[in-house]
Amino acid sequence: MISVGLALEGVQPVFEIIELFTQQQLAYGVSNIIVTYFLLIGILMVIGTTFGYPIFRIQANTEGIEVHRILDKKKCFAGDYIHVQITIHNKGPNAIDQLEIYDAYPETMDLVLGENYLFTRINGGAKAEFSYILRTPVRGLYKVGPTKIIIHDRLGFYQEEKIKKDFDEVLVYPSYEDIKKLKTLGAKRQLGKIFGIHRTKLKGTGMEFWGIRDYYPEDAFRYIDWKAYSRTNKLQIREFETEKNIRIMVLLDTSQSMEQGLIRNTKLEFSIRSIVLLAHMAQERKDIMGLATFNSKVNTFIQPGQGLHHFNRILEDLAYVQPDGPSYLTNAVHNLIMRYRSRGLLFIITDLEGKKKDILDGIRKASAAGYDVIVLSPFGPFFEIQNTRLGPTEKALGEAIAEEYYEIRQRLSKDIQRYRAGVISVGPDDFLVSIINEYLEAKRRGIGLV
Repeated sequence: MISVGLALEGVQPVFEIIELFTQQQLAYGVSNIIVTYFLLIGILMVIGTTFGYPIFRIQANTEGIEVHRILDKKKCFAGDYIHVQITIHNKGPNAIDQLEIYDAYPETMDLVLGENYLFTRINGGAKAEFSYILRTPVRGLYKVGPTKIIIHDRLGFYQEEKIKKDFDEVLVYPSYEDIKKLKTLGAKRQLGKIFGIHRTKLKGTGMEFWGIRDYYPEDAFRYIDWKAYSRTNKLQIREFETEKNIRIMVLLDTSQSMEQGLIRNTKLEFSIRSIVLLAHMAQERKDIMGLATFNSKVNTFIQPGQGLHHFNRILEDLAYVQPDGPSYLTNAVHNLIMRYRSRGLLFIITDLEGKKKDILDGIRKASAAGYDVIVLSPFGPFFEIQNTRLGPTEKALGEAIAEEYYEIRQRLSKDIQRYRAGVISVGPDDFLVSIINEYLEAKRRGIGLV
């Protein structure tokens, strides 16, 4: 037994040597397999790069991809929706296994439904479609496009890109929401409760009774009150009241400082909203209204008029307005006086951040020309300190600056009032209400009668 154990002990090192040799051979064989595997892959990649890329370039014909965009509307109001439909036509004979299409849209617009891209396979001569819906929250002139086309090969090694610089312009009018809200108030009785609506009542040929007076030979027989004649034996005339129209002109400051405020709710945007609302109310009441926009010069000018076409002209001018440059009110007033001889109610909408002398000279010139001037002035701090991102310290500093700035504004307002002009400082909360109230009060008093 002892001799057998000794024999086994002698043989065991030999087994260990054989096992170690075998493992080394196997490891060497596996490493050879791995090396061979990667070598083959490398060879295939070289072959693919040498022969595959030229073939891919021949098949990846981006010029043969035709993209056609259709918008359901080219003009709309802020807050409306636009449906964008994209049609892709592969005009080439070869199929494209991996095709990507991206259609760009303005950053200020919101993608509310669908996707503005497509990843698909498309056969030769075939077509594909996709669509998406955008919301237009801000007025202005925008471009939808361009379209990017990307073609991939099957293995994902190569891609071919091309940008099709085709654009569709979209003109976004100022928001119609304020007018919709006004219409929901319904009857004049409801509107009167809120704004105190009044009519300018004058003697004329309307429907409501005004009074009785003696008959004159030039009076028409149809207005004789025969009941009064039977009582008094004297010819008398029944007179009726009529609503006279007023003439309104608006000067809108579009200088750079009017851009202050929260995004989409700047001083300029609120000013435009107020003008749209005023134009609608003037149209409903048959008043005539004009508009001029200015900064260092008069940029647009619409003479006072009325009707739906005239209202649309005002909307279109306001859609293009962009804040830029300094403000020179005197030039704008001079231009108005030279272009339009008739006088009436003049709304000047400006933040009063131009040169003091220029502001006072402009208002003095407008009053001297016979205009009844009302300055509606968006007060900058009212539009900025409401920013919810500001911390307590920033808000406190903002309120302190606003108080100091308000004292400067008050002194300027007193100087303006010396020229028989009213000045109203407004913020986001009372902007629209203020212009409506001033318009209705002028209507009641008969300011700017046509």
